[in-house]
Amino acid sequence: MSDQLLNGVIATVLGTGVAVVLLLPVAAVQYRRDGRLEARDLAILLSGAVYGLALWTYTLLPMPVDGDFVCAGRQTTPLETIGAIAWRDAGTRDGMAALVRDPAFLQVALNVLLFVPLGYYVRQVLRRGVVVATLLGLATSLLIETTQATGVWHLYDCAYRLFDVDDLIINTLGATAGSLVAAVFVRRQRPEVVWPTSLTAGRRFVGMTCDVLFVVLLGAALVVAYRGVHLYLLETSYEDLQATPQRILQWGVPGALEVLAVLLAGRTVGEWVVAVRAVAGRVPAPVARVVKLLTGIGPFLALAAIPGGWTVPVLGAFALVSAVAVLRSRSRRGLSHALAGMELELVVPASARTPVEPVSP
Repeated sequence: MSDQLLNGVIATVLGTGVAVVLLLPVAAVQYRRDGRLEARDLAILLSGAVYGLALWTYTLLPMPVDGDFVCAGRQTTPLETIGAIAWRDAGTRDGMAALVRDPAFLQVALNVLLFVPLGYYVRQVLRRGVVVATLLGLATSLLIETTQATGVWHLYDCAYRLFDVDDLIINTLGATAGSLVAAVFVRRQRPEVVWPTSLTAGRRFVGMTCDVLFVVLLGAALVVAYRGVHLYLLETSYEDLQATPQRILQWGVPGALEVLAVLLAGRTVGEWVVAVRAVAGRVPAPVARVVKLLTGIGPFLALAAIPGGWTVPVLGAFALVSAVAVLRSRSRRGLSHALAGMELELVVPASARTPVEPVSP
């Protein structure tokens, strides 16, 4: 596998992981800003995360083994790289064929293309125009070039990649071009939000997914922190790491937060993310919340924490039943809310105008 292809694979894999982690904050913002999370939003999240990682992989990887490289110099003459392009006879077929094979031309063209998406994302996500895209393109390129020139901030004794002042110019132009092209397809002003009136299955499933991600990601982060402290600060051997504290951190702490959220606020973390709240009916709220906990997030937490392979199919069956219950129940309230006698309602900002159907998830 070539270095360029490997860089793309690394960016795709790591970028997908970053997108999964960012789903919680992105969903929370979207449901409060637009009242929905559409497939387009997810596509922008995934592609943006992959692109951000690609900026790193294609400008810094592969990182050499320390001492197994020749120190790179610095090219500080503006437009020298562009001047090295063989423009002669570019107007003819043979000249054009030679131009597209010219390494200097390919370097310039690829650098421009690498930063075109940045200009698009600035306009699409930040709703900012050419000036902001140009400044962010310059700042991003300067950060990359400085990282290269300092040997990844002195991780290496010298730079293993060439610092080229022309890259600052070319990359910035790429971000500017991306913003100009995006202006044809992306409106600068955000359209007026039409807030939904009913809870959709898609919104419920996003909330349930966010609950799973919250428990898994927080638990994993706590375990990594625990191991880091013991292995590198306390110099504990890996064999001496105890499993019980790790299991408590992995499942107990996130589970406790979910339990408190249900008992005190009546909704899970995932329901908070998607701006949904549960309202008690004839059953008193404290009792309804306990029933909701014991028939909803509670079994998931218990099955996830119990060791043993038998819990996997049981957990899968419980997830399937919960999903079907959302699709079949009134107002998409699902199994736990139906048993608890609770209804789900959307949390709409006070500044929102009168919502109108239809609604997308």
